[in-house]
Amino acid sequence: MASRAPRAGQNWIFDSLLKLTDNEDVLHPGIMGVRLERGFKFADMHRIFEKVSGRRSFPREWSRAAAKQEKLALDAVASGHNVTASQHFHRAALYYGRAQHLIPVHGNSKKIEAHAGVIRNYDRLIELMEGTISRHIIEFEDGQNVYCLFHHAPGPGPKPTVLYLPGMDAIKEDSPNPFNNDYTRRGMNICVMDGPGQGECNINAVWQTVGNYSKAGKAVIDFLCAHEAVDENKIAVFGTSMGSRYSVEISAHDERVRAVVGQMANVCPTEIIFNQAQPNFKRIYMYMTNISDERAFDQYAAEMDEFFFAAGDKLKAPYLLVAGDMDELCPPEDVHAWMDRLNCPKELWMYEDVFHPMGEVAAEIYPAIADWILDVLNNGLPDGHDKREERVP
Repeated sequence: MASRAPRAGQNWIFDSLLKLTDNEDVLHPGIMGVRLERGFKFADMHRIFEKVSGRRSFPREWSRAAAKQEKLALDAVASGHNVTASQHFHRAALYYGRAQHLIPVHGNSKKIEAHAGVIRNYDRLIELMEGTISRHIIEFEDGQNVYCLFHHAPGPGPKPTVLYLPGMDAIKEDSPNPFNNDYTRRGMNICVMDGPGQGECNINAVWQTVGNYSKAGKAVIDFLCAHEAVDENKIAVFGTSMGSRYSVEISAHDERVRAVVGQMANVCPTEIIFNQAQPNFKRIYMYMTNISDERAFDQYAAEMDEFFFAAGDKLKAPYLLVAGDMDELCPPEDVHAWMDRLNCPKELWMYEDVFHPMGEVAAEIYPAIADWILDVLNNGLPDGHDKREERVP
């Protein structure tokens, strides 16, 4: 009999909460707002959650919704309606992405099948986007690869470029929304990576170890600096949720980064997310590291914290953190302690009554973050800059 997953004794709470709501907000307050910004459709999600009876039924229902979108896309292609087809292929990729993510078991046939659906549908989207998105595989360490999507800004010449890092519950196909891209519309490229433990990396057994995400990020920045469409003097790194740690780790070890952003703050010790929050977080991150022993993982988490805080002490580039004061994974006192230890030019936007996903203000903050990045890449921030704003939605 297989050993039980970490904190499995709490899963009955997880399933009971799902029965009390008609969407995911009971588990991730505000997540629906984030998904809508990324291109998920409300009616699709409503139909999915109507059918979900517990956590184990999520992958099945997301896969069914994805298959429906893929069929609609293929029917549209057959009718010569390529714009419609591109939108259905995008939704199919998003929904297959949720299905595969919620099976944190390496080699699982349903996970492999769902992830293949992500790649298949996103590749069809790329074909229909007329050269505005390209896929890249970049070697970073001991023959291991990192996997990227590059969204090209329009027009000739090198452009400011953002390297975007998903969190532990996201993959590179999730963001940005190709039909409402905050970066390309402002004349910036955006390159999104599946780093170690994420998406295409975990399917290919490229696991996360302490510090190897920053090595992967350096390899991607090497690629960007050699790219004819990239202004190598205007590179920013933006990470959400667990990516808010990775953005600091990459930027502290690479002086080519001129602006750093974290959003959905995950800048406090991991004790909260791994041992106090819902059990899926620890289960998924153990999968990302390929560590099955919980004691070994707890030691890994301690080393992970040490590496992150040391990176913060080294950070020199201008930094923005966007957080909510109701964040269940990183309380405001920890956010301010983190900001206090930084020695770089820094800003904090703290939103009142907003939880970790920040979906309550997603439509507001994502354009504002893109504006901040472009302004800082063009003009910088002065030494000693320390601006902290309490914002009301």
